[in-house]
Amino acid sequence: MRDNSPFHFKASSFMGQANCIRRICLDLSAVISELSPTKHSFASLLARISSVTPPVPNPSISYWQEDPPFPNLVDIQSPGLPTTADIVVIGSGISGASLAYTILTQFDKRGISPEIVLLEARDLCSGATGRNGGHIKCSPYVEYAGLKARFGVEHAKKLLGFQRRNLAAILDLVQQNEALKASEAREVQTVDVFTDEGMWVKAKKMVQELRQDAPDMAEDIVVHDGTEACETPRGQIPAAYVVHATDAFAANLLPGLKGKIFPVRGHITAQNPGTLFPKLGGARSWSFIHRRGFDYVSQRPGRGELIAGGGLVQSPEQGMDEFGIWRDDRTCFAIRAYLDGLLPTMFGTHNWGADTGARVKRAWTGCMGFTPDLLPYVGIPDQKITQRKVPTARSSKDAKHPAE
Repeated sequence: MRDNSPFHFKASSFMGQANCIRRICLDLSAVISELSPTKHSFASLLARISSVTPPVPNPSISYWQEDPPFPNLVDIQSPGLPTTADIVVIGSGISGASLAYTILTQFDKRGISPEIVLLEARDLCSGATGRNGGHIKCSPYVEYAGLKARFGVEHAKKLLGFQRRNLAAILDLVQQNEALKASEAREVQTVDVFTDEGMWVKAKKMVQELRQDAPDMAEDIVVHDGTEACETPRGQIPAAYVVHATDAFAANLLPGLKGKIFPVRGHITAQNPGTLFPKLGGARSWSFIHRRGFDYVSQRPGRGELIAGGGLVQSPEQGMDEFGIWRDDRTCFAIRAYLDGLLPTMFGTHNWGADTGARVKRAWTGCMGFTPDLLPYVGIPDQKITQRKVPTARSSKDAKHPAE
C-alpha cells in the first residue's frame, strides 16, 4: 500500500519521536489482545508500569547522538541555576523544545521577553526524541478507524486533520529556519507491506472506511493488490508555571500518573545498505506489517543509511517484557538479533546484494510513553495527579495564577 500524501516526511536528526507512534499503538494492541500471558508475567507487567524510575545515567547512544548537528548544545548548562523564572519546562524533547520555542517567538512579537528555564535530566534531547526511528508518520487509514470508534465520525475527522496539520507545521518550521535544515526534514512516499492476509484484509477495510467518510484524506492512498504489493540537583527555581514534557518518565514528578503513563522500550538500528539496494535519495520509507507486530525502515538522503526499528514481539515474552521497562541503556538480545538480519531478508538478496563492510553501524533503545487508552494527557493536572497543593500568590499585584 502506498501513500502519496504530502503530509508524510522524514525528520531524521532533530525531530523524530519515533515517530510511528500510532503504528506502535497498533502493534501494542495486537500484543495485548493476541497473547495469553501467564499470571506471573502479567502481574510483573502491571508492577512495572505502576512503578516509577528516573532516566538512567548512562543510556545507550543513538545513531543521531553520535554526530549531533549542534554539538555545543548537547551538554549546555547555565553557570548557575536561575533564582526565578516565569516558566519552567521539564524535558527538552520535541514537546518541551516546541513549547519553549513557541512561547519565545510569540511573546517576542509582542515585545515581551519571558524568563523560561528548560530542565533536562541528562543531555539535551536525550530521551525518546533523540532516539527516534527516523520519521514522523501519520497513517490516515489506521488513525481514522480507531478515532471514529472512540469519538464518532465528526470528531475523528477533526482529530485526524489536526494531526496532519501538525506534520505540515513542523515541515514549514524547518523550511523557514536555516538552523533546522540539518534535521533532513522532507516529504517522502511511504510504502506499507503486509505479510499477513488477515492484516491486509483489515487494512483495506480501513482504507475503504476512510474513503467513504473523509475522501479528501484518502485521495493519495493507492492500494496495490495481487503480485505487486508494495527537582533539579542544583537547587530550586521559583516559577509561575511548570510544564511537564517528560514522556515516559512523567510519573516521577506527577505521582498520580503511576500506571497511567508507562514506558514501552523500542529498538532501532542504523544499517549500511547492500551493494544492490536502490538509491532513492531518502524519498521513501517502508513498513512491514505482520500478523503480530510490525517493523519500519527509512533511508537517509545523501549517505543512504537505513534506519530500521521494530521487532517488539520477538522478545522472549513476545513483547510483554518490553512494557514498563525504563532502561534505555540496554537492548534485548532477541530483538537486536532479529533487526540485524531483517533487511536482507525482507528486501531479498536480489535487491540487497552484498554487505558493504559491517552492516549494523549502531543499535539503541528508547523509552516511549504510553497510556492505557493510547491518548495523551494535555492540560492542567489536578491535585490527585500532582499530589501537591497549588501555591497561591502572596498579593493580587504579584498574582500569576501559578499552575503546572
